[in-house]
Amino acid sequence: MAKRRPTWTRRKAEALADSRAVLGSAEALIARRLRRVHARTDWTLEGWDALCEAAAAGPVIFAVWHGRLAMTPWMWDRSWGPIWSVTSHQRPGRIVGGVLGRFGWETVRMHDTRRNDRGTLTLARAARAGASFGIACDGPIGPARRMSSVAVDWARVTGAPIFMWSYSVERYSTLPSWDRLIVPKPGGAGRMVWKRWGEIGRRTDPAEMEVLRARLEADLDELTDGTDRAMGHAGPIDRA
Repeated sequence: MAKRRPTWTRRKAEALADSRAVLGSAEALIARRLRRVHARTDWTLEGWDALCEAAAAGPVIFAVWHGRLAMTPWMWDRSWGPIWSVTSHQRPGRIVGGVLGRFGWETVRMHDTRRNDRGTLTLARAARAGASFGIACDGPIGPARRMSSVAVDWARVTGAPIFMWSYSVERYSTLPSWDRLIVPKPGGAGRMVWKRWGEIGRRTDPAEMEVLRARLEADLDELTDGTDRAMGHAGPIDRA
C-alpha cells in the first residue's frame, strides 16, 4: 500500500513544531527545570577530584548512556575548556542540542543514516583545538545500552582519556522512549559518578578496538547500575 502524503494541515503543524519559536520555548523550559532539579537535589559527587586532575592535563571523552542525559550539563566545568556533543538532526536531537547550548556546550548535528562528512570535520577541528567530548554511546536511536564504537574511535584518534559518567536520584520518572530516559524530580538525594576508564593507543588494531568497545559497554553498565543501587534502588531504574 502506498504511503499517504502528508496533508496541508499536518505539514503546517510540523513546520510550526520545527520553528525556532517553538523549539526555543521548549529548550528554555527544559533548561529551567533542570536547573531547578539540580539546585534542589542533595548531590553526592564521586570521582570529581580525579576528573579535575585529568582536566588540568587536557581534554577528556565522556561515555554516557542516552537514558542518563538529563543531568549532563553538570558533567563538566566549562571553565576548563570547550565541550562538544553530537546530536541528531531529528527534532528531539535538536532540542537536546539547544538545551546543552544554554549551558555553554557546543553541539554538532549528525544524520542518523546519511554520511556526515561536514559534522565529522567540525569535530576533528574541535579535537585539534583541545575540546572535550560528551558521547551518548547508544544514541541517537539505540538500541538502549548497546554501545557504538564512537567513544573508543574518538579516544584512539585524539589520545584523550575516556571517563565513564552516570547519575541516579531518589525521585524520578521515566519517559516511554526507546532509552527509558530518566527525568529527575526536585528534592531528595542524587549521586553523580565519574570514573576514569583509560586511554586507547593510536595503533590499536580493529580486533582489539572491538574488545575495548565491548569492555567499555560492560563497565558503563556496571557503573550505572551501581549508581542506582547506591541510591537505594533494587535494580536499574531505566530498565524497570
